[in-house]
Amino acid sequence: VESQTNNFKNEKHNSLKVEANTQWASATLELNTINDFLYFSNDNTANLQLVTPKQYDKTINHLSLKVNKEVKFRKWALDNTVLYQKVDQSDKILNVPDLVLRNTLYYSDHFFNKAMYLQTGVIFNYFTKFYANDYNPILGEFFVQNQKEIGAYPTIDLFANARIQRTRIYLKAEHFNSSLTGNNYFSSPNNPYHDFMIRFGLVWNFFE
Repeated sequence: VESQTNNFKNEKHNSLKVEANTQWASATLELNTINDFLYFSNDNTANLQLVTPKQYDKTINHLSLKVNKEVKFRKWALDNTVLYQKVDQSDKILNVPDLVLRNTLYYSDHFFNKAMYLQTGVIFNYFTKFYANDYNPILGEFFVQNQKEIGAYPTIDLFANARIQRTRIYLKAEHFNSSLTGNNYFSSPNNPYHDFMIRFGLVWNFFE
């Protein structure tokens, strides 16, 4: 059996990051330049996976702009995060969604003579379509693919967090809108995102 080794070079990253915090919003602008990018690709096109490591010999420029703003009105709050990304490359190697949104609307207040503190709300997540990396479970690695796009659908979570003295309780209904999106939601091209599910947790501190 003939063994094969790859004489890969070390990846080279150059990053420029600028942050700004103002009364209107917080923003982060970041530019990453990557040379000798290492990745996995699928070399078999007959509906089979032959995943092999590769090194990209050209430059990849990744620009991202993240803006966050939380707006509060009395006991209500709206936390908004917007991420814009742009990749400059000769081939589709580093694939990311152009736009990612995360919005949380929540209500906070004390109840029962301030014996209980409750925070409840809804979380909205969305990203635009892109060629997400596929997953190979045998290798436990993601690989680049350019055949199937995922995204362009929202996920909505409902949550409630409560604190009663030394006890904390949380309840979360994840992907509440799963029955409304036509069963077309994926975490990677061939791995569906989970349906509606409920998470419940309880934390009890013996000592304050």
